[in-house]
Amino acid sequence: MHLRITDDSNAESRVGEFTYESSGPTRQFFAPKDYGTGLLGVVVGLMCRDPKLNFKRRIRFDRKDRKLYMDVMLDLPQMVQATPELRRKIIAERLMEEIPPVVHKYSIRDFDEARFTEDLKGWLTRYTS
Repeated sequence: MHLRITDDSNAESRVGEFTYESSGPTRQFFAPKDYGTGLLGVVVGLMCRDPKLNFKRRIRFDRKDRKLYMDVMLDLPQMVQATPELRRKIIAERLMEEIPPVVHKYSIRDFDEARFTEDLKGWLTRYTS
């Protein structure tokens, strides 16, 4: 399974620090996992921009590549004010809240959704502790 977390954020939000620090460990944890052939990857974009820009959340399932692309919207003023530890916690909570319902919405055949969700929640809890 390929799980990639990227970001499109203002520098002062420091969301990029989470993305940079978590990319290697996340890849190492999920790469050897096999949840079935129905979904081969999840790509999450952490969006943290000025609310005046009116960015909308995007979600797309590419059936040909069997990848799910989604945005997780973060509050810029909250991220700017947060300590690094709080920022990690907020991002992890949002990922745990938002990824499983989107995966569930698509009812992907030949994909162990329950095990993926359990692994995701366990991984984020351990990573941010």
